[in-house]
Amino acid sequence: METEIYFKFILSFGLILLVARLGGAIAERFLKQPAVIGELLAGIIISPFLLGQFLFANDPVIMNFALIDGVFSQNGEHLSGFAPMEIISQIAVVVLLFVAGLETNVTSFIKNSFTGAMVAIGGVVVPFALGVFSAMYFFPDLHMAGWLFIGAILTATSIGITVRILMDMGKLSSREGTIILVAAVVDDIIGLVILSVVISMAQSGSVNALSAVTTGVIGFAVWLGILLLGVYGHKYISKYILTPFKSSGTMPVMALIVGLIVSYLVTLVDLHPVVGAYVAGLMFASTMEKEEILHQTRPIMLFIAPFFFAYLGMQVDLREVWAVIVPALVIVVLAIVGKIVGCYFPARFVGKTSHNGAMIVGVGMVPRGEVGLIVAGAGLIAGAITRDLFGIAVAVSILTTLVMPVMIKPFFKPKAEANAKRLP
Repeated sequence: METEIYFKFILSFGLILLVARLGGAIAERFLKQPAVIGELLAGIIISPFLLGQFLFANDPVIMNFALIDGVFSQNGEHLSGFAPMEIISQIAVVVLLFVAGLETNVTSFIKNSFTGAMVAIGGVVVPFALGVFSAMYFFPDLHMAGWLFIGAILTATSIGITVRILMDMGKLSSREGTIILVAAVVDDIIGLVILSVVISMAQSGSVNALSAVTTGVIGFAVWLGILLLGVYGHKYISKYILTPFKSSGTMPVMALIVGLIVSYLVTLVDLHPVVGAYVAGLMFASTMEKEEILHQTRPIMLFIAPFFFAYLGMQVDLREVWAVIVPALVIVVLAIVGKIVGCYFPARFVGKTSHNGAMIVGVGMVPRGEVGLIVAGAGLIAGAITRDLFGIAVAVSILTTLVMPVMIKPFFKPKAEANAKRLP
């Protein structure tokens, strides 16, 4: 039966969630690390490149990346490489960022916007330069577009990873957490401009900088417009979007639906869906119904978010990483140092944060996660990078994600210890 294939997708979804939950519980209980570490490692272990190939040999669906070909009736458009599990993964991170937006103090977000923007600029410039020069050193035969792509990969920041870790630590609403969130959003817009320029160079050999900058400006304007709509129009959002659904008890669900729609709408101006999801959460965070929406949508996030992290881990083929292990490790170190240095100084001297606070911001911007993989995939498709460079990108994306929780915890401890000393 053809429907059996669909049922396998359901099984695969359930198994990945189960393994992710177990991995997260082991990480928290026995390793004393955030759950996201266990979820990522669980994904690596059950991937079709490791355990998955033995447990479900020759099955393209279960614990695998089965693709579906399809034809849309509209204009006969053909879609190849349709990945159902990838879609679920994107929905999971969209829900995560929507809840993160809800938990954010909007006043604090606006207050720290300039500092966050400076942090983003520093967190782009320094890693980009280090990435380009390291690529030129290790791969001198590569053309300019390839070198720039490595730089672009190092500029990325995975807001989803950082948000989840700050949530687990109860630090999302801290000043440092707010600065990171602002910086990550601006980082995504700057990264969009850089990616547009590099893809243009790879495909045509020339650079259309004006078009790339225009795209970035439009993207920022749309994002800012949605934010201001929430700040100044929250009474109308409550009256016309939320209040009609209060009597049925579906008001929080309606807010989440709006979040999903906004996450798609921002893609029309080439922003990532997570940027739209986060600003939609901010929009509802300004309403009187914030706490009720958060109370009802947070369990949904806790259910589906682990799938995203486990599925991200499943993308890792350790053989590709091992083939370029030496340059990969060097570039990973530069990726970590570049973000910390580039973000530390603006946070410390522009934002007037403490040393610990600036380090939290710098380390919080380190993980590249799925964003690095997206940029690397774009480079591979455009022909700007080869498979070995893609392996380096995978190493950067995964290792920066794995080390961030371990690196950031010590900078929160002094505060906790100081508070404990004040208690009688």
